[in-house]
Amino acid sequence: MSTHSSDRDVTWPSIGLVTAIVVAAVCGFATPLAAQHSTSLDGCPARQPILRIAMVSGGESYSSHPAETRFSSTTFTRLHQMPLIGADPKEERIDAAYGAAESWSYLPGAKGLVVKLRDGLTFNDGAPITAEDIVFSLALAKSKFADPQISGTLAGIGVTAKVIDRKTVQFDFAHGSPTFDIEISTAVFPFYVTSKAYHSNGEISEEAFDRFRAKPLAAGPYRVVGRQAKEFITLVADRKDPLLGCPVYDRIEIREVLETGTRMNQFRTGQFDIISGSRDLLDQAKSVGAKVYYKPDANMIGFYFFQSDRKDNVFHDVRVRQAAAYAIDHKLIAEAIWNGVGLKPWGCSWPPSTEISTKNLRFAKACGTPYPYDPAKASKLLAAAGYSASKKPTIRLEYNVSYPEEGAFAEAAQQMLNAVGFNAVVARVTVTERNRRRATGEHVNTILFFGSGGRFTSLAGSYSVYGPNQNWGPKHDPDVIRALKRASAADTVEEYMEATADLAELVHGRAYGPGFFSSGSVWFVRKGIPDWGLEKSHGRGPLNLAALVTRR
Repeated sequence: MSTHSSDRDVTWPSIGLVTAIVVAAVCGFATPLAAQHSTSLDGCPARQPILRIAMVSGGESYSSHPAETRFSSTTFTRLHQMPLIGADPKEERIDAAYGAAESWSYLPGAKGLVVKLRDGLTFNDGAPITAEDIVFSLALAKSKFADPQISGTLAGIGVTAKVIDRKTVQFDFAHGSPTFDIEISTAVFPFYVTSKAYHSNGEISEEAFDRFRAKPLAAGPYRVVGRQAKEFITLVADRKDPLLGCPVYDRIEIREVLETGTRMNQFRTGQFDIISGSRDLLDQAKSVGAKVYYKPDANMIGFYFFQSDRKDNVFHDVRVRQAAAYAIDHKLIAEAIWNGVGLKPWGCSWPPSTEISTKNLRFAKACGTPYPYDPAKASKLLAAAGYSASKKPTIRLEYNVSYPEEGAFAEAAQQMLNAVGFNAVVARVTVTERNRRRATGEHVNTILFFGSGGRFTSLAGSYSVYGPNQNWGPKHDPDVIRALKRASAADTVEEYMEATADLAELVHGRAYGPGFFSSGSVWFVRKGIPDWGLEKSHGRGPLNLAALVTRR
């Protein structure tokens, strides 16, 4: 059994390949918390009244259920839920000081993980967090009611769990999974702990999920007092958290405001303290004294060709997918729409540039080379696929505003695609509609793009996008399925990286997600709000509020 401790924690951006292997299983032995650790707010400093945030989250569900946290949820979910394995608030490394797990160690061949729980941790109702809650939380995360990214990943790895004793849980994997601790940490796709007793005495059903959402149980410094799916979530200070410390604000309001101009006007008039911005509003923001921050590599800008296994899909033909990729002048788009600010060329829309496999030379070559703009080649590929001026492939460009510039990108891409022989129409859809189309197989003849953010390992996202049971991926391509299986069944980090490099070469070469560039997101912040490390963060959320709204 391999055991690791926190004295080997390192800052992620500086590691080399050998260090990456160590960090893949890094954990810590923090000083156990006293069994009667006080969570009273009485000893905390005076709090500020309110923090108001307006953002574009890409259709964030704003769920209060820990198994339903979606892609952007580390923005707020850590504030009212307890992860099993945490990352430091700036998301620069996995850190055992910020999760329910005090320590963890891999079984031989990375065929399992033994987790020791920290003493003294409770849910906000005072009930202790136990090993039985961890096992139940895994069942929730694997259920059909959970977010598909984590449920798909757990299914691919073949994870089961059992109670060893009140403080010890053993996870067993059908195959090796040397990056499992990273995958379920708050640095990638968080595995949050749910009380089995509070969740309808261990019931896993739609009704049980509904009951929990209606009256959620918190396990952090704040608790949810109001929410509306895809619209807002409101948190209030609830306790001194044993790990994050004291809440800084009495109330935090996070709202989905899709229109860039609306967000800016409300920011200018003092209705919001932090907003997700856009590059064309930089001068306006600076004129009112706002600070401007960039989150590096927040969005991977490129195309996804989904449901290519369907023979009635024009994108079943690799030549048509490649034609669409060659049709896009990504350099012109980057300058015209993103003003050339905070961009990095990238050759595959998935996995992202913060993936640990960037240390692999094959991965770096495949994903570091965008498809060049070559409209003549695009037209020839369409002709070779049987299309002509009188027989154009009709396609949809579908988007849902995951990032502010998405609509402009769709319109520019539409003109470029039509110029080489496509008949492209633009369609903006909600996440609900996108998921419905995904489930019913209606993404034929569709190019979809959205902004996947940074994460240390990409297995959860790769399974969500390319997994054989996710209704999106190329189920007909055995090489893709094989690469995913190898990544989820690896015995070592080197094997995982090699499999991820295989996937990257396939995604790029066969144009399942040909990339173009990565883009940093822009945030405008009013005077008086301190820097919380947004520009240093290498985690998956657009910003990590834990570093801003709690005080240790």
